[in-house]
Amino acid sequence: MPTNPSEEFPRSDPAVTPDSPEQSAPARKGMLVVYHGDGDGKEAATLGVLFRAHGRGLPVRHMKFATPSEPPSGDDLALERLGISSHHMAQEGPEGAKGLWQKAVRHISIVQEGVLVLDGLADAVREGWLSTEEATTVLEQNDSLLHIIVTGRTAPSELIEIADLVSNMRAIKQRDASSPAIVGIDY
Repeated sequence: MPTNPSEEFPRSDPAVTPDSPEQSAPARKGMLVVYHGDGDGKEAATLGVLFRAHGRGLPVRHMKFATPSEPPSGDDLALERLGISSHHMAQEGPEGAKGLWQKAVRHISIVQEGVLVLDGLADAVREGWLSTEEATTVLEQNDSLLHIIVTGRTAPSELIEIADLVSNMRAIKQRDASSPAIVGIDY
């Protein structure tokens, strides 16, 4: 394991520097963003932000509170092809969630800028795999320029309260649940 944090959590592309248009004010503190709800679009919105930050040369990391799917999802394949660091739970349930959470806490404590996606963290908290109090405390204490995005079907009210931006993805019209999944759209 590298001893220098910049080696363990490298910029997406060291040759690319984050450019900020003059009309944009630099962030003073990383944002906490929550995408939740029963509708589609949480992961698509999250990956859009992740890809945008990656394109700007910011360090990005994706952590998914689920075990890897087999075959890999299109999202996982795209992250891999773009060289974006992505981690899944090593096993289902509380032990897997706690192991990935410890990696996330370490990342938050070391990395000072960029974007960290905690995909499914809200669900892991809802399931009781992780403590709401611990999760909100760690997320609220982030005072770096690291932006953190949390997703899940149901975000706890405590998480919504401390977030800077919350979007509720609601199902208004969706395909019939018995319809087969579509490659490139659903996975």
